[in-house]
Amino acid sequence: MPPQRPNVTSSTPGPLVPGPVIALAWLLFSGFMVLLMFAQNLSAGTPTHWGETLVGRLLHGLLWGLLTPVVFALATRFDLTERHRRLPSLLMHAAASYGLTLAYRLAYAGIMTVFGVLPGNFSLATVIVNANTWVPIYWMLLGMAYAVQYRERFRQGQVQAAQLETQLVQAQLQALKMQLQPHFLFNSLNAVSALMGTDVKAARRMLAQLSQFLRLVLEGSDTQEVTLAQELHLTRLYLEIEQTRFPDRLTVAYHIAPGTEAALLPALLLQPVVENAVRHGLAPQAGVGELAISARQQANRLIVQVQDNGRGATDTAIRGIGLRNLESRLATRYGADYTLHVETAPEQGYCLLLSLPFQTATLTDSSPLTA
Repeated sequence: MPPQRPNVTSSTPGPLVPGPVIALAWLLFSGFMVLLMFAQNLSAGTPTHWGETLVGRLLHGLLWGLLTPVVFALATRFDLTERHRRLPSLLMHAAASYGLTLAYRLAYAGIMTVFGVLPGNFSLATVIVNANTWVPIYWMLLGMAYAVQYRERFRQGQVQAAQLETQLVQAQLQALKMQLQPHFLFNSLNAVSALMGTDVKAARRMLAQLSQFLRLVLEGSDTQEVTLAQELHLTRLYLEIEQTRFPDRLTVAYHIAPGTEAALLPALLLQPVVENAVRHGLAPQAGVGELAISARQQANRLIVQVQDNGRGATDTAIRGIGLRNLESRLATRYGADYTLHVETAPEQGYCLLLSLPFQTATLTDSSPLTA
């Protein structure tokens, strides 16, 4: 199956901040300035000219509210964060800061004069000379625009990182299933073929187990997390098939503490570990192979252990493909919040100890890997 590409939809980027949010912000700012001027006049013992104060502050907020989208658009069009265009963009913003501020002051003085609330007469020269005192408002808005841009880029980066992690886990899970199904299917069908001549009932039982096992694996192709009970059910099916293939050569013991069955863990976590123990630890040796699977809760951790009495090895640092894939999946899912420890010695088997965050789910939760 060819790799799936993420869905990409082209759309025109929206404004940095919605218009209603800008209007509300400037309205609140205007109200704050009115209260501030009233408090200053009150403390100084001077009367407050409410006409000039109210109309002036509200008009101030209205005009800058109309100019704010313009400043935000200029911040996007002439992006100061782009190094190769920083100087031209800086010059453009310098010119725009004075030009928009001058336009604001002309509009403000003209409207206030028309309504007769501006003390003195309208003077174009005075407006032009004093316009530069309001330029910092432009740069304040410009800084807010880049703060919003950085926040949006950070949020998009988090979303993309989460999508990449999900795609990575899905790719690893699919690769694991593609590796599992042909290998296990061929070995099991060969065993069924051999049993047909000696034990027809055992062959039929093995076919039924194999059918149920493959159905659960295939139907759970999009399931990334399952409960421990579901994972144990899949593992039991696999081990029952192996016990049919190797009668009287494999014994399995389960030590599952009450309350751990609902714990969540990555799908197909136990089965590859158990298969690795059977294939490389128990199958090559003579005599009965013993496998023990245990799970318990320790504080807020889920402790899972898989132990066999197989050949073992001298180096615990050796990691096969299965263990490396397992560690990669765990690191993607839990980051550094997991531990995987392997103990082994020649002729003493392997003991894999896994510690994960204990996260629960209801056993009634519907999932393709349910029994």
